[in-house]
Amino acid sequence: MRKKAKNKKNSYSLWLSGGGILVIFGLLLIFWIQSGNARVKEQTLAEGQTSYQNFCAGCHEASGLQLATKPPNLHGLFRRKKLPSGAPVTDQAVRDVILNGRGIMPPFKGTLSNKDVEALIQYLHTR
Repeated sequence: MRKKAKNKKNSYSLWLSGGGILVIFGLLLIFWIQSGNARVKEQTLAEGQTSYQNFCAGCHEASGLQLATKPPNLHGLFRRKKLPSGAPVTDQAVRDVILNGRGIMPPFKGTLSNKDVEALIQYLHTR
């Protein structure tokens, strides 16, 4: 009888140690995926910042422009409830304005790729 109990204990120990290896492997996999996602996010934000500087800052951060309507400041855009048009501030609403323009803002549909627009939106979330 004791021998049977001992074998049961050994199989449990083996299963537990195998499970421990799986847990460690799973945690390492999660860490690897998260670190890769962090690098992708950093790259996306850098690309968004570049697009912002190249295509947005010239008007949205300029002072003394001789325009009939001053472009809105985009700092804190995603912390606001509404866009100047009155539309709710959502990724899709901002995407539509970037691609199609609005008022005196020109459309960037043929100028910015979808990837550039998405990076720009992600960057605007951080401002």
